[in-house]
Amino acid sequence: MRFIAFSDSHDNVQAIRDLLQEISREKVDFYVHAGDVISPFALKEFLELDSLYLAFGNNDGDRQKLMEIAVSKGWVFGDVLRVEGIAVYHGTSQEVLRALSSRFELVVCGHTHRAEVRKEGRARLLNPGEVCGYLTGRRTYAIYEDGEISIVEF
Repeated sequence: MRFIAFSDSHDNVQAIRDLLQEISREKVDFYVHAGDVISPFALKEFLELDSLYLAFGNNDGDRQKLMEIAVSKGWVFGDVLRVEGIAVYHGTSQEVLRALSSRFELVVCGHTHRAEVRKEGRARLLNPGEVCGYLTGRRTYAIYEDGEISIVEF
């Protein structure tokens, strides 16, 4: 299994476009956005992606319109997602992360804007960092391939 994970794009349209150009040559099974796409106009930038799973973030505004766009494209959008045996969740609640890490081997999360891979119970937690680059000054995403994880700065 091979997928690309990213998070916290925060309406930064130029960063989203740069990300999409960067990942356009990658062959993957699906894409994961771990939350804070923020608005419908930002989500529409991702329309070229076929198989996208999106977790709601704490800053996502018009959830109804975001859902309409996702459904029209056949994407999955929700608070906590199960995708090919992995969990996707935006937040940092230790209770939720503990529960997810007891049921999944990989949990993709966002919110902190810091790229990291760490152990939590039996699971690995993957935070791909931030697309927008606002908090850390780094724009990053992650590539997962058959158990190996790479953080990529673009």
